[in-house]
Amino acid sequence: MTPPALAMPARPLAAAPGARRAAPTRALSTQPLALADLFRRYARYVAIIGFKLLGRDDELDDLVQDVFIEAHRGLHQLRDLDAAKGWLARITVRRAVRRLRRQKLRAFFSLETLAQHAPIVDGAATPEERAHITSTYRLLDALPVPQRIAWLLRHVDGETLDSIAALCGCSKATVQRRLRAAQHTLGEGSRS
Repeated sequence: MTPPALAMPARPLAAAPGARRAAPTRALSTQPLALADLFRRYARYVAIIGFKLLGRDDELDDLVQDVFIEAHRGLHQLRDLDAAKGWLARITVRRAVRRLRRQKLRAFFSLETLAQHAPIVDGAATPEERAHITSTYRLLDALPVPQRIAWLLRHVDGETLDSIAALCGCSKATVQRRLRAAQHTLGEGSRS
C-alpha cells in the first residue's frame, strides 16, 4: 500500500535557480565547509525528508532549523563532503522522530490534537488519491513512531533496508520487524 505522490510545497528554503554550486569533491580537511554552504546545498533536501516524515508542513521550517543547528554543533566531525547528505538525512530522521513523539505525547495528554493531513496532497491529485493519502496518514498517526518512520522511508521515500537502518541507527533486522509490524497494523486499519 504505497500512497500516490505527495506534493512538496514551494518553500523559501530552495536555492535560487541560477545559484552556482561548488564541486562536491573537495576535502573538508583542506577547506572547511561553512554552515551556510551546507544550508544552501541541502536545506531543500532536508525539508523534503522532513515533510514526508512529519506528513505536514506547519513545523517544517522549525525542523529544518533544528537540523542545521545540530549540524553546526557537529560540523567539526564531518570529514568528507560526500558524507554530508547522508549525515544530514540521519539528523533529519532523528529530529523528526523527536517531533512526532512529542506530538503523540501532547495529544495523549490532550494538550493538542493531532493535525489533519489535507494540505500535503498535490493539487493535481484526483479526489480518490486525496482520500487515500489522507486516510494513509491517519493510519500512520496510530503507529508507533519508529514503525511510522521505517514505513515512510521504505514506501514513500523508496529507501533500501540498509539505508533505513543507517538513517534510523538500528539493525536491518529491526527495520524489517518495524516494517512488518507497520504493514500488519496498516493492513488491519484499511479493512476496518
